[in-house]
This record gives sequence, structure tokens and C-alpha cells, in this order.
Amino acid sequence: MSSPLVEVRANEPIPLAQARELAILLQTLGDPTRLRIITALETACVSVGAIVEATELPQPTVSHHLRILRDRGLVYGERRGAFIYYCLTADGLQVALDALRQLTPTGHRVRWPTTQSPK
Repeated sequence: MSSPLVEVRANEPIPLAQARELAILLQTLGDPTRLRIITALETACVSVGAIVEATELPQPTVSHHLRILRDRGLVYGERRGAFIYYCLTADGLQVALDALRQLTPTGHRVRWPTTQSPK
């Protein structure tokens, strides 16, 4: 006896416009340099010079990535005298986390991949 075939329907995908926005955000967060800059700003607003020192990256590289992060709404700059200090936006990373949660099936835990050091 063969069992009857059951048609399984696909879930409703997210709307195309939302998928495009999420893809841009994930591309932004998918760059190791930008992730390093974000973590350098984790607890306080920091000057470009301090980010350069912390990340050991050239100043033009840091400025380039800060511009991208600013354009995507993840950081903002505030002038303090002759210097610009960059800060994480209050809701920038929260929006990213919320978007990722929408991609996670209800009731499932996401397991983040870990990198093992070479032996």
C-alpha cells in the first residue's frame, strides 16, 4: 500500500521591497570592517581617530565605512569642537535584529555558526 501524497504549500515570502531593504542591511552588516567599527562604538560615542586607533585601520578606510553605516541609519555623527564623534543609533541595530527575527520560523532557535581555529 502506498501512502497518499500530501501537497505541502510554501510559506508566504516577505514582500519584495522588504526583502530588498533587508538584503541591503545584511550586506552592510556582512562586512568585517563595519562590524569591527560597530563594536568599537558599542558603549560610547567615539571620535574617528579613536576608531582608527582601536581598529588599526587607515583613516580613509574608517571614514568610508562610517559613511556607509551612517547612510544606512546604523550610526550618526555629532560635532564636538573640531572633531566628529560617531555613535550607534538607538534603533539601528534593533531594526536589524527585528528583521532577522522575521526570517526565523516561530519556535525555532537560531544556531549561529562558530569558527573553529585551525589545528
